[in-house]
Formats: sequence, C-alpha cells, structure tokens
Amino acid sequence: MSTNPHPRIHNYGPGKRQRGNDYSIYSFDRTPVGARFYVSGYVRPGDAIIRQGDEVIISPPGDGRGRACRVVEVTYSGALWDAVLDMPDLAPERPHEPGARPAPLSRLLHP
Repeated sequence: MSTNPHPRIHNYGPGKRQRGNDYSIYSFDRTPVGARFYVSGYVRPGDAIIRQGDEVIISPPGDGRGRACRVVEVTYSGALWDAVLDMPDLAPERPHEPGARPAPLSRLLHP
C-alpha cells in the first residue's frame, strides 16, 4: 500500500448524498478489527478524486450517522469509482457463541 502524503476526507454521510454525489455498498465483510466495505460511487467534475489512504464518510445501512472509513484501494472508470473501505470497530470485543445465528447487517455494524 502506498502512502498518501496528503489524505483528504470525502463526506458522503447523512444529508450529503444526492444525484451525482452518491455511492452504493455492494458487499461487506466482518474483519477482526471492524468491517470492510466494497463500495461504488460517482464523483462530479471538479470534485477531489478519492485516493488510497483518504477517508470516506459513509452511512452504513441501519445507521443514521456518518462513519469514517479508510480507503484501502480505489479504481476509476470515468466518473464511476470502486473502492475497498475499512471501518474500524467502535464496539468492545465480544466472545463468539458457537452455533449462533448471524446478526442482521445493522446489528453487525452497530451493536
């Protein structure tokens, strides 16, 4: 991973999503330190492009507030971007219960 000497914050949080400035979460994985999101979105002409090492503020499903994610990798195809974002876990570590059913996405991200 290359280092970004001047990381930026890109706000797609509550109230910031609109036509031409939006994203979609198409997959996610739970990681030992939080969650990894696979996201695609659009950048308007003249807006700062998202780079590896930047932070993107998103609102995961079931969450009414914005959460900062670190950009692990990003690719562009015209105005469309695809990114892998890491969101740190803000909840304390819980022991895993054998045979437990998976939690819904909103409970998984924000217990």
